[in-house]
Amino acid sequence: MKTSLVFFILTFASGSAFMMLNALHRARMPHDLILLHAHLGFVGWLGLMVMGVAWWMFPLMRDQHPETKGRYHLPTVYAVYYLTVGGLLPRVIGEPWFWRTGHPFPRFLLVVSALAQLAGVAGFAAGVWGRVRPVGDSL
Repeated sequence: MKTSLVFFILTFASGSAFMMLNALHRARMPHDLILLHAHLGFVGWLGLMVMGVAWWMFPLMRDQHPETKGRYHLPTVYAVYYLTVGGLLPRVIGEPWFWRTGHPFPRFLLVVSALAQLAGVAGFAAGVWGRVRPVGDSL
Protein backbone atom coordinates (compact mmCIF):
# COMPACT_ATOMS: atom_id res chain seq x y z
CA MET A 1 0.00 0.00 0.00
CA LYS A 2 2.82 2.41 0.81
CA THR A 3 4.43 1.81 -2.58
CA SER A 4 1.15 2.69 -4.27
CA LEU A 5 1.14 5.99 -2.36
CA VAL A 6 4.68 6.72 -3.61
CA PHE A 7 3.45 6.14 -7.18
CA PHE A 8 0.41 8.32 -6.41
CA ILE A 9 2.75 11.19 -5.50
CA LEU A 10 4.99 10.55 -8.54
CA THR A 11 1.96 10.48 -10.84
CA PHE A 12 0.57 13.77 -9.58
CA ALA A 13 3.99 15.43 -9.38
CA SER A 14 4.78 14.52 -12.99
CA GLY A 15 1.28 15.57 -14.09
CA SER A 16 1.70 18.91 -12.33
CA ALA A 17 5.10 19.43 -13.95
CA PHE A 18 3.64 18.65 -17.38
CA MET A 19 0.77 21.07 -16.78
CA MET A 20 3.10 23.87 -15.64
CA LEU A 21 5.41 23.38 -18.63
CA ASN A 22 2.43 23.55 -20.92
CA ALA A 23 1.00 26.65 -19.20
CA LEU A 24 4.28 28.55 -18.92
CA HIS A 25 6.04 27.55 -22.12
CA ARG A 26 3.22 26.16 -24.26
CA ALA A 27 5.28 22.97 -24.37
CA ARG A 28 3.38 19.90 -25.49
CA MET A 29 4.33 16.76 -23.67
CA PRO A 30 5.97 14.07 -25.77
CA HIS A 31 3.99 10.90 -26.39
CA ASP A 32 6.48 8.75 -24.46
CA LEU A 33 6.17 10.84 -21.30
CA ILE A 34 2.38 10.78 -21.47
CA LEU A 35 2.46 6.97 -21.73
CA LEU A 36 4.91 6.78 -18.86
CA HIS A 37 2.76 9.09 -16.73
CA ALA A 38 -0.28 6.91 -17.43
CA HIS A 39 1.54 3.70 -16.50
CA LEU A 40 2.87 5.18 -13.27
CA GLY A 41 -0.68 6.11 -12.35
CA PHE A 42 -2.59 3.07 -13.53
CA VAL A 43 -0.14 0.31 -12.64
CA GLY A 44 1.93 1.95 -9.91
CA TRP A 45 -0.82 3.67 -8.01
CA LEU A 46 -4.20 2.23 -8.94
CA GLY A 47 -3.10 -1.34 -9.66
CA LEU A 48 -1.04 -1.69 -6.50
CA MET A 49 -3.75 -0.02 -4.40
CA VAL A 50 -6.47 -2.34 -5.72
CA MET A 51 -4.30 -5.42 -5.21
CA GLY A 52 -3.27 -4.33 -1.71
CA VAL A 53 -6.84 -3.66 -0.62
CA ALA A 54 -8.04 -6.94 -2.16
CA TRP A 55 -5.45 -8.99 -0.24
CA TRP A 56 -6.93 -7.60 2.96
CA MET A 57 -10.64 -7.42 2.13
CA PHE A 58 -11.41 -10.68 0.33
CA PRO A 59 -12.76 -13.45 2.60
CA LEU A 60 -10.16 -15.22 4.73
CA MET A 61 -8.83 -18.77 4.25
CA ARG A 62 -7.68 -19.44 7.82
CA ASP A 63 -7.01 -23.16 7.32
CA GLN A 64 -4.78 -22.68 4.29
CA HIS A 65 -2.74 -19.67 5.43
CA PRO A 66 -2.49 -19.66 9.24
CA GLU A 67 0.81 -17.75 9.11
CA THR A 68 -1.04 -14.66 7.85
CA LYS A 69 -4.30 -15.32 9.71
CA GLY A 70 -5.88 -16.59 6.50
CA ARG A 71 -5.20 -13.53 4.37
CA TYR A 72 -2.75 -14.75 1.72
CA HIS A 73 0.13 -17.01 0.79
CA LEU A 74 3.12 -14.82 1.65
CA PRO A 75 5.49 -15.98 -1.16
CA THR A 76 2.73 -15.26 -3.71
CA VAL A 77 2.28 -11.74 -2.35
CA TYR A 78 6.01 -11.05 -2.56
CA ALA A 79 6.19 -12.44 -6.11
CA VAL A 80 3.21 -10.33 -7.21
CA TYR A 81 4.69 -7.21 -5.64
CA TYR A 82 8.19 -7.62 -7.07
CA LEU A 83 6.96 -8.60 -10.53
CA THR A 84 4.52 -5.69 -10.72
CA VAL A 85 6.82 -3.02 -9.29
CA GLY A 86 9.90 -4.57 -10.88
CA GLY A 87 8.10 -4.54 -14.22
CA LEU A 88 7.63 -0.79 -13.97
CA LEU A 89 11.36 -0.07 -13.73
CA PRO A 90 12.29 -1.36 -17.22
CA ARG A 91 9.27 0.51 -18.54
CA VAL A 92 10.42 3.79 -16.95
CA ILE A 93 13.83 3.31 -18.59
CA GLY A 94 12.70 1.75 -21.86
CA GLU A 95 9.67 3.84 -22.82
CA PRO A 96 11.39 7.19 -23.45
CA TRP A 97 14.51 5.50 -24.82
CA PHE A 98 12.51 3.49 -27.36
CA TRP A 99 10.34 6.35 -28.59
CA ARG A 100 13.22 8.80 -28.85
CA THR A 101 15.90 6.59 -30.41
CA GLY A 102 14.31 3.46 -31.85
CA HIS A 103 17.25 1.52 -30.39
CA PRO A 104 16.57 -2.25 -30.16
CA PHE A 105 17.55 -2.68 -26.49
CA PRO A 106 14.60 -0.68 -25.11
CA ARG A 107 12.31 -3.02 -27.03
CA PHE A 108 13.77 -5.82 -24.94
CA LEU A 109 13.17 -3.77 -21.77
CA LEU A 110 9.55 -3.16 -22.76
CA VAL A 111 9.00 -6.87 -23.41
CA VAL A 112 10.54 -7.71 -20.01
CA SER A 113 8.31 -5.08 -18.42
CA ALA A 114 5.17 -6.42 -20.07
CA LEU A 115 5.94 -10.04 -19.14
CA ALA A 116 6.80 -9.17 -15.54
CA GLN A 117 3.63 -7.16 -15.06
CA LEU A 118 1.50 -9.81 -16.74
CA ALA A 119 3.01 -12.46 -14.46
CA GLY A 120 2.37 -10.23 -11.44
CA VAL A 121 -1.28 -9.69 -12.33
CA ALA A 122 -1.76 -13.40 -13.11
CA GLY A 123 -0.16 -14.27 -9.75
CA PHE A 124 -2.50 -11.87 -8.01
CA ALA A 125 -5.54 -13.39 -9.72
CA ALA A 126 -4.37 -16.89 -8.80
CA GLY A 127 -3.73 -15.79 -5.22
CA VAL A 128 -7.19 -14.36 -4.62
CA TRP A 129 -9.16 -16.76 -6.84
CA GLY A 130 -9.87 -19.20 -4.02
CA ARG A 131 -11.11 -16.38 -1.81
CA VAL A 132 -13.84 -15.29 -4.22
CA ARG A 133 -17.13 -16.74 -3.00
CA PRO A 134 -20.60 -16.89 -4.54
CA VAL A 135 -23.17 -14.56 -2.99
CA GLY A 136 -24.67 -16.11 0.12
CA ASP A 137 -21.83 -18.57 0.85
CA SER A 138 -20.58 -18.52 4.40
CA LEU A 139 -17.19 -17.04 5.01
